Amino acid sequence: MTGRGRSRWMLAAAAAALLALVAACGGGGGGDNFGSTSAPTAKGSQNGVYHAPQVQAGPGVTFTADTAYTAYNNDAADANSLYNTYVLTQVLSTATWVDANGQVLVNGDVMDGIVQTSTNPQTVQWRIKPGVTWSDGQPWNCKDFYLAYLVGSGKIPGFTPAGTNGYDQIGQAQCLNDQTFQATFAKPYADYMGLFGQGNLDLLPAHVLEAKTGVPDIRQITPQSPPAQIAAITNFWNKGWNGFDKSVDLSSGPYQLDSWVQDQSVKLTRNPAWKGNPGGPESITYRNIADATAEAQALQNNEVQVAAPQVDVNAANLLRGLAAQGVKFQATTGSTYEHLDMNFKNPLFADKAVRQAFAQCVNRQEIVDKLVRGVQPDAAPLQSLIYLPNQQGYQDTYSQIATGNAAQSNQTLTQDGWVKGPDGIYTKNGQRLQFRISHTNVPRRVQTVQLIQAECQQAGMQVVDDNDPNFLDQRVSQGDYDVALFGWINDPFISSHQSIYKTGGGQNWQGYSDPKVDQMMDQAVSNLDPNGFRQTWQDVDRAIAADLPSIPLFVQPNMVGYTDRIDNVYYQPNFGPLYNANEWVVQGG
Repeated sequence: MTGRGRSRWMLAAAAAALLALVAACGGGGGGDNFGSTSAPTAKGSQNGVYHAPQVQAGPGVTFTADTAYTAYNNDAADANSLYNTYVLTQVLSTATWVDANGQVLVNGDVMDGIVQTSTNPQTVQWRIKPGVTWSDGQPWNCKDFYLAYLVGSGKIPGFTPAGTNGYDQIGQAQCLNDQTFQATFAKPYADYMGLFGQGNLDLLPAHVLEAKTGVPDIRQITPQSPPAQIAAITNFWNKGWNGFDKSVDLSSGPYQLDSWVQDQSVKLTRNPAWKGNPGGPESITYRNIADATAEAQALQNNEVQVAAPQVDVNAANLLRGLAAQGVKFQATTGSTYEHLDMNFKNPLFADKAVRQAFAQCVNRQEIVDKLVRGVQPDAAPLQSLIYLPNQQGYQDTYSQIATGNAAQSNQTLTQDGWVKGPDGIYTKNGQRLQFRISHTNVPRRVQTVQLIQAECQQAGMQVVDDNDPNFLDQRVSQGDYDVALFGWINDPFISSHQSIYKTGGGQNWQGYSDPKVDQMMDQAVSNLDPNGFRQTWQDVDRAIAADLPSIPLFVQPNMVGYTDRIDNVYYQPNFGPLYNANEWVVQGG
């Protein structure tokens, strides 16, 4: 999911929305203990401001994860991916920077401050540091902020952003000058520090869009602009930054995109136009290897120096066993939660009784016991879609709904008029209770579906395994599934849930809609009282659970292994292991 002098109340409001991220990581020297080592403090953090620290220059490193980098515009709904985030956190500067412990810092390399100048109406200024440029030498300035606002505001038809959270509550936006973007909110917005942040990565080069579309000044675009101009800018924003093109995929961060092999790798090199301290590694190459054990073996063979496989017991055991080879292993509490989304466009799941019965037959405890506890011994089923267990607002919302009880599931279906056929599968009005679970080719997800197939067959459901390596890249955003199995990142800013569960949300691919939930979320994001903010989101959680569009499974532990020749590697739960790659100190060649 997406997500990022001031007054005391603002900090409290932002803190209320922040994810209480992990305080521990496991086996820093290759040991087996989960949660034994504290997360590092950002080297460049001081007084709420982050500056890229000065670090020793070192040779290039190769990093691997399971899925490929695909697009520069990660804010586009059909491109939004954690794996793009991995890469782009080093390429695109943002107004704020979130450290390993979840503290939101002003990005002092590019910002002079984020200042709330009025509470009635709520008015905020983003003050940009003079002299910051893109990698082509053009200014990184208010135009880039204005473009991001324009995309998310909802006032210009045709843009397809992954989320509009917060931007759509801005009543008036303007560039006071090249270095100051000012937003006046039509309604208060508690999570305004999340705007223009790492969760969005939405500060794209407006001057490139202007050049490609013939629009002389993006700041002059309004809903009343000529339709041809609006069509040009929306078409370029939606599609012009897909794939890889160095001439338009510019950098405003410490690294720049250098080369790309589709579905295989992307290489970053230091950005010579970067005004902050240069990054440590000379280059960063990201290779995608789908199989978790193969990732660990690549690290064992020194084909890669950092590996971040999906949670997998075999891969974890292999990485733990490489301590004598100088490999360090961390297993940390994550912020990505595995879940099942039911598609309301499928008549089966438009029937609430079917959704209830499916939730009742999925044995989440068995899934956790067999697939997660080998990495995180205290893992348990997730009982909320809004908060995670290490957040103050977490509550048990699903244990009485997603019960793992096939007998209960059978009873629910029978009472709803479903009749079990001679093959043991239910039918109703000529419709057979058969559906696909779609997912990517991750071994743990294959095993998850196998467990669900066995569990739900006892409840008269025929579950088909739809294993598609391209599911997340090409199908999920089109709603091409019956049930989708994948992970959402729980953004540090809770308001980001609007894009998933609000009617018409940019990431509401399952077609879920409840006007009552919409209204409650609107109330929640405008609540500046920390307790009221949290309680309203808890109410939202319960209301969504009553509708049952999704089933939470578990929080994925984060795993990363790396050679001891690299210092300061850590898996930041929201943005991945490369979030501080500019701080890495790499020894040797």
